[in-house]
Amino acid sequence: RFVRKLPIFTSMSDEQAGKAIVESIQQKLTDTLKASFVKVEDLSDGCGAKLDLIVVSDEFEGKALLERQRSVHEAIAEEMKVVHAITMKTKTVKQWEAMKEKEGR
Repeated sequence: RFVRKLPIFTSMSDEQAGKAIVESIQQKLTDTLKASFVKVEDLSDGCGAKLDLIVVSDEFEGKALLERQRSVHEAIAEEMKVVHAITMKTKTVKQWEAMKEKEGR
């Protein structure tokens, strides 16, 4: 199966490239947005083209949802070149803790 890859991933299999993209996104979001929690789930059978993100950062405090999502997209602009679909939840630490408490975790 054909998956577009960034030049640094061209020598990898689709599965290896997918894992590398997930790891790269996790690191960039943690570093760029000073995220206290990042979860990147590959929903594309391992190739990294369809992702679900949860990003928790106090950098989102006072920002509207669209601003938060733009911040995420800017942080992972290079990886977005090979991502076909992305969904995300962006929460402040306070919102995340309240959500977890409500869910009973």
